[in-house]
Amino acid sequence: MMRRLPAEWEPQQMVLFSFPRRAGDWGEVLDAASEAMIEAANAVQQVCPTQMVVGDREHYTRYADRYAGSVSFLPTDDCWIRDSGPITVVNGTPTLLDFTFNGWGGKFDARRDNELPERLHRELFPTAGYERIAAVLEGGSIESDGRGTLLTTSRCLLSDGRNDYKDKAEAADMLQRNLGAERVIWLDYGELLGDDTDAHIDTVARFLDPRTIAYVGPPPTSDPQHADFSAMKRQLESQANDYQLVELPWAGQVSSRLDGHRLPASYANFLISNGTIFVPTYGTEADQSALDILADHGSYRVVGVNCLPFVEQHGALHCLTMHIPDWKQLTKS
Repeated sequence: MMRRLPAEWEPQQMVLFSFPRRAGDWGEVLDAASEAMIEAANAVQQVCPTQMVVGDREHYTRYADRYAGSVSFLPTDDCWIRDSGPITVVNGTPTLLDFTFNGWGGKFDARRDNELPERLHRELFPTAGYERIAAVLEGGSIESDGRGTLLTTSRCLLSDGRNDYKDKAEAADMLQRNLGAERVIWLDYGELLGDDTDAHIDTVARFLDPRTIAYVGPPPTSDPQHADFSAMKRQLESQANDYQLVELPWAGQVSSRLDGHRLPASYANFLISNGTIFVPTYGTEADQSALDILADHGSYRVVGVNCLPFVEQHGALHCLTMHIPDWKQLTKS
């Protein structure tokens, strides 16, 4: 039986978070990010059990009494567990895939985060399969419709410092072998200013259900990203014309309150969990429009989650979470 990467809307048994550390990069927004993470995790806890990975026990203690989920005390480097956490595939039995995580192509130290999937397997999922994979791959760089199609970007998968693939075919072969990808939809355009990930797909375009892709629409013509995101839209219309395409609003120019630089705010960085879609909000006029669009184009309960503190470090809700499929339910179905 070929392995399969379940879609995010399939049943989940757990959502992982990783708590901020004082020695991390949060700086002046550490407390705001810590508060916001407790609020986000508690919101998700209402529909799916959450597990907070804590690498700085002393700092976490200040917030522990407000958190409703479970905790694992394990060494970490940063909070972006979507990229460092295990990617779960099923092929009759579940297997946690432990791809190499090298800090987005060697940009940041990631030794402890690279060891996290193996530690989580031993502590939380010892009866599941485990496979260490030498290839570099981050969870935020791939999207699955659960039916054999993956959505990804060439800027990330073919970038320097990851795997040195010579072309898309070589990268697609890796995705087929490890994730069971029968088809790969490649986007060659669409990268937010300030993005450290080399255009992760979860910042620009996402499967919303088996037949729908939600994507970030082009900004106004005065914006320097207009041409790039217009080209991405055209490519989606061409390459993914068998899917319904839902355009998400541009979040506006969200700037750092610390030094004013532009932040990569995106409504595509949502999390789907057990019938609810948790949508990042940034305190802009476009927030309500994004919530309304996602309510109108899906069967999910829609919940907004404040991600303004998170985007100061160039990520949002999906980047901060990794879902674990409920393989018992998937086996029954």
